[in-house]
Amino acid sequence: MDKMDTKYGLIVKTRPALSQPNLYKAMVVVLIIFTLAGCTERIEIELDSTYARLSVEGYITTDTMAHWVRLSETTDYYNSTPPPPIVDATVEIDDGENIITLTEYDSKPGYYFTPDDYFGVPGRTYDLNIQLSEDINNKKNYTATSELKPVANLDSIMIVYNPDFEGWEVRVFALDPPTEDFYSFQVYKNGVLQSDTINEVSITDDRFFNGSYLNGVPAYFMRGDDADIQPGDVITLKMGGITKDFFTFVAELRDETFRFRNPLFSGPPANIISNVSGDAVGYFTAYASSYASTVYEE
Repeated sequence: MDKMDTKYGLIVKTRPALSQPNLYKAMVVVLIIFTLAGCTERIEIELDSTYARLSVEGYITTDTMAHWVRLSETTDYYNSTPPPPIVDATVEIDDGENIITLTEYDSKPGYYFTPDDYFGVPGRTYDLNIQLSEDINNKKNYTATSELKPVANLDSIMIVYNPDFEGWEVRVFALDPPTEDFYSFQVYKNGVLQSDTINEVSITDDRFFNGSYLNGVPAYFMRGDDADIQPGDVITLKMGGITKDFFTFVAELRDETFRFRNPLFSGPPANIISNVSGDAVGYFTAYASSYASTVYEE
């Protein structure tokens, strides 16, 4: 029914009052909604523990430096403590011509280092041999193999601010050979490595530019705290010629450890590939390196 508002001269729409049965139904619905909204229950999900494995991380490059291999023991997924390091192991690297024994330092348990003047040679295959002092699941001996492939030379790089993504692009100028190649990219700012975790290493294959000249192609993107680039800063790009298997390993590692999975509704995490024998996890790789630097001028 409509009625006249005598104060403002407006027609006001009015609703008929609820009948007694309808009012009762409405009250029941409201009561159910509030009851369900107030019900919470803590659900404890039991996650089974798995058996421990050897975890291996190691790199041999063409840079002259002390390279390292890191050994640790895996723990449960939601374990908040760091993985325990593996100490007192015997770690050797064989390049087909020489065999060296890596040295463990008390200051870095679980890390085994080559001599300071060690460097990899393109074209050689590097075998990693590990012998533990105490077995893991009745296993003491582990091996891994990686070919050290050559890499194209970087002619130069440039750094350009991208306002759309609010960050900096490091662009590459280099000739890609006509072979199938895979690359990794890491960035230094004023001599300090910015991509200090494997998830921050940029990787790519050459399917879209095989055999072509890379004329300013973006190879690395910097944003956040790392992207505080000031005039006079020296930016250095390290390009590595990695193997196809290591490329796959990094891609799978990112897919399983990123907060947002790709695709969004993909399946549960799965085991990542490894080139270490004995049911171990991780990867040992060898690759050649190429460097180029630029000084940012505003």
